[in-house]
This record gives sequence, C-alpha cells and structure tokens, in this order.
Amino acid sequence: MSARRRLTWTLSLASSSAALLAVGCDTPLKTESLIQDTRVLGARVEVADDPERASPAPGEQAHLHVFVAAPSGTLNISYAFELCGVTPTESGFPSCGSPPFATALQSSPAANEPELDFEVPTLLDLNTTPHGFMSGVVCPDDTALLGPGGQAQCSRGPGDAMAFEFDFAGSGEDNDNPTFTPDSLTLDGATWSASTADATCPGTLSEVHAGTKHDFRVQMQDSDFDSLPQLSPEDPTRETLLISQFSDAGQLADTFSSLTPATPGLRSDVSWDAPTRADANGALVHFYFVVRDSRGGEDFATRALCVVP
Repeated sequence: MSARRRLTWTLSLASSSAALLAVGCDTPLKTESLIQDTRVLGARVEVADDPERASPAPGEQAHLHVFVAAPSGTLNISYAFELCGVTPTESGFPSCGSPPFATALQSSPAANEPELDFEVPTLLDLNTTPHGFMSGVVCPDDTALLGPGGQAQCSRGPGDAMAFEFDFAGSGEDNDNPTFTPDSLTLDGATWSASTADATCPGTLSEVHAGTKHDFRVQMQDSDFDSLPQLSPEDPTRETLLISQFSDAGQLADTFSSLTPATPGLRSDVSWDAPTRADANGALVHFYFVVRDSRGGEDFATRALCVVP
C-alpha cells in the first residue's frame, strides 16, 4: 500500500505515527491538535476547468495548493518542491519514474501559502507512472533552496518536509476532491462562517468566554464519498474520509475522526475548551480543518473566534 493510500503526509502533521492510526477510530491526540509552530497540514490538486476534480489527465492544466498553519495565523515561509510521475509502492514514498515536469521555488520568506500552476505532460505513460507526486520543503523564517539535482532544502535547518501523492485521470482511479461548503462547519449549533481579512477581536468575530466548552461540527455530503474500484468482494465500494482539526489555543478533545457513507448524519463532532484566561482586549484564536480521502483528494477550511473574559 502506497504512502498516499495510508493517508500519510510526511510534514509535521504526520510526524507522529498516530496520524496513521487515526483512520477507523477517533483517537484523542491532544498535542497534535495544537498549532504551536508553523506546520504543513495538507495539499489539494484541482483541474483548471473543474476544481472538484483531483485527477488531472495528461495534457491538462492543474493547480496545486499546499495548506500551511502558523500559531498567530500569519505565515512567514519560503518553499521549494517538484512534481513528477511515479509508480505506487507498497511502503514509504515512491521515487520519481521520470524527471520532474514542474518545480516551484519561493526563496525568500513571505506570507503566502505554496501554490503552483502546472501541466501534466501529454506523453506521460500512465501504465508505468499512474500517480503524481509532490516532494519538497517549507522553510519557516528561512531561505528555501532548490539544488541542481532537484534537492529542496532550507538554508539554516531541515524545515518541514512535505510529500503528496495523487492520481492522474485515465489511470483507472480517477478521483474528486471532498469539499467543504459554506455551511459545513457549525459552532454550538449555528453556522460558523469564514472570517474576513479585516475581522477584529473583539469586534466582528464570534465571541466566547474564557474557560467555557464549545461544540464544533463538520458536516459532509453524500457526494463527497466517491465510488472505489473493487479488486475483491471484500474491498469497500466507497471512500472513507479523514477529518482533522487544529487550533492555536485552547484544547480540542480530538484531532482526527473518520467518516464512512454509513456514519450517522455524515458528520463529525468535537468539543473544544477555550483558554482559561483572556485579557480585556480579547484573544484571537485560529482553527484549521482538513478533510481528505485515501486517494489524494483534500479540502481545507479556516475559522476564527474571539475569547473574552
């Protein structure tokens, strides 16, 4: 089973083997849920004229977006990575079966997340390399380098390694992205809308009091669970989704939960304890939500609220 099949991300999210064990059970991983340093949380590939499709075909344009979180909600990162075609492996991450067909380098730190527009080579052989693979590094407060051999590194330290595998269309495993809708997230039973860039605390954000407990819900749709090819009668007919949630303050009861088409209500519920103290001006707290399937389809959402005394 390839690394992608195990829902594995190298990056800091998967720095603990507990991330792999989260599939199929809801395991409290309190240290994993707290964003205390810059962390890569996921990636999403979108076909240029069909953003719900996660599997670009040879000759198609696509877009790759890497989702990165920081404690204050403000990024200062550089990055370097490459894309190539690979053959799935039974363990670990695959090696490029051909030279990289796209690279990205932002050498100086900035506030934007890693992104890249690319085209899948028209002559790509899907029989030998049916999957795409992105590998590289994110460098918080550091300079990113991309060597002549394609080796991505940071100038002063290891940075956050990242690796992401996805299907190419036409390989027999075409895949759509699961998608958060505007009303997918609720806070204490009410729709939790995304905040604007000029949101203030206190001010325009939802407010909660220090030391209180609150309930979050992530609601998915039946259409998010794609059909799967069955190699044997025992294989599942549809996808399982993994929900991950993180915050930069307070305490989430769970970091990971899994959903299947048989999960009641197709939803995941988690409680969050607000920080026990907040000054008179309030404390801004950021939240990060990721949904991923087992074939490279992902989506991300961010939310924020204000903790007041």
